[in-house]
Amino acid sequence: MISLALLLLAAAPAVDSLAERTSYQDPLSGLTIHKLTSQAKASNLYYHVSNFTADNSNVILAVQRGEHWQICRSVVATGQLVQLTNEPGVAAHGALPHPANPKLIYYFIGPKLIEMDIFTRQTRTVGTIPGPMIGGSGQPSFSHDLKSLAISKRRDEANYEIGLMDLQSGAYRTVLTTGIRIGHVQHSPTDPVIFYVWETGGYAPQRSWIVNDDGSANRPYYYRVDQKTWFTPLKEWMTHEAYVKDTGQMTMIMDKVGILLVEKDGASKMLTYGKFWHAAARHDGKYIVTDDFDGHLWLLEVATGNMRLLAGNTRRNNRGTHAHASFDRDGKWVLFNNSYDHDTVSIVAVPH
Repeated sequence: MISLALLLLAAAPAVDSLAERTSYQDPLSGLTIHKLTSQAKASNLYYHVSNFTADNSNVILAVQRGEHWQICRSVVATGQLVQLTNEPGVAAHGALPHPANPKLIYYFIGPKLIEMDIFTRQTRTVGTIPGPMIGGSGQPSFSHDLKSLAISKRRDEANYEIGLMDLQSGAYRTVLTTGIRIGHVQHSPTDPVIFYVWETGGYAPQRSWIVNDDGSANRPYYYRVDQKTWFTPLKEWMTHEAYVKDTGQMTMIMDKVGILLVEKDGASKMLTYGKFWHAAARHDGKYIVTDDFDGHLWLLEVATGNMRLLAGNTRRNNRGTHAHASFDRDGKWVLFNNSYDHDTVSIVAVPH
């Protein structure tokens, strides 16, 4: 018997004719920017994961369809936009592409984790995040062995939790519960550890933390030896952290100061100075894409410190836009939120 959910998926439009990809030449960089929707509002995943499928053939994005956000795929070769979901309650942070299987994405509807084949649109409920739980979950991330997803949730008014859900069985186990407000949870792509931060909106005695994914050895990610470098008395300045896929290092923003590359043991190196929002590395860590406070998007070569402008005025239509830029799996494309003329997701080819 066919379920109502599958009937709804079957009824979803295959192509959004009002939102085909359009392009323009950026007046500052001279590069061609491809907007993945021409009218509809769209958004990408948080920048510490790639929005591209494993084979780079599709971009996975969230598109506003009426009152609800739905998951779509944009075909890189043609710009065709294919709607994948057609139901309320799809998590606004979109869907997570599998890093090795180009067919599979994962997304939440409430506490349920759904696996979908993006070509057949067949779905499977992987598992359910157990209660107690207030609100939705944080954006998940794959474990280093791709067998689980690291998941975060708010348990109650005073407690938060990090857990792992097995992608085959759906079994969930708690890794850590804590009385501090957690955020930016990311499983390391190279090691059995999970990174998270203490979110305060102000002073944090220690913002960055790491815990083994079996729940042991919860500890600060780095130790602040040089107080003048690492933090001020009123606010710890390290923020917007993202793993480097192949190395297990992290990029971090020192707020209003510059971009750091941080080793697994917490040792750091300043890569460039400036007022930047976010930074994400290519899989090998040789290049970084970053956005500045003025809404310009830059490509940073780590070895030399040289910077190349990719796009300007990405906040022109909406000052609240954050690029949340990331690379594709091969480092040939950069994807970013773009409000040059409307809120959409765009891609630009990395110049040689």
